[in-house]
Amino acid sequence: MERIIGIMGGTFNPIHLGHIQIAVKAHEQFNIPHILVMPSGQPSSYKDTSVVVDAIHRCAMIELSIKKYPYMSLSTMEIERTGPTFTSDTLKILKNSYDYIYFLIGADSLYALETWHDPEYVMTNCHILAANRDNHTKTQLDNRIEYLKKTYNANISLISMDNVYISSSDIRQRIKQHLPVDNMLNKEAEQYILDNHLYC
Repeated sequence: MERIIGIMGGTFNPIHLGHIQIAVKAHEQFNIPHILVMPSGQPSSYKDTSVVVDAIHRCAMIELSIKKYPYMSLSTMEIERTGPTFTSDTLKILKNSYDYIYFLIGADSLYALETWHDPEYVMTNCHILAANRDNHTKTQLDNRIEYLKKTYNANISLISMDNVYISSSDIRQRIKQHLPVDNMLNKEAEQYILDNHLYC
């Protein structure tokens, strides 16, 4: 029997309902039996690491946010690795245990994939599922996917879902300004942020 896994990586600083919706839709549309939510340890491309809260907090918020979804679980694989974490390295490790890997990303990442560490390995060793974050038209995304397929023999599909209007940076800014974050975060994760005085 083919061993299939989905990976949703990211800083998750914090994880929000947009992330969860991407995983839910990917699970439903591509019949992914299990999805690992994998926070990065030392993000290799994060603009300002000073705003990234400690991994223990990010993991706690993830667990609170996904606990009602039996097909999602937290993976600390990248957090446990020292130094910068690269998707290519993570895929190499996972290929020892799985036959087919889905990798969930925001569609804006399709325009950055070529700058990632070992992009050709990434694009030829997983099935990339991209969700639009309202940054690009369908035609723009189709053109970009066609280019990546031709250039790298990439396997890329779009997740069919409403655009994601939530961003972690907006949430952090709103919390800092004491503004409500209703319908942006899991309620228990929101309470965790308040209890631990995160992003103040």
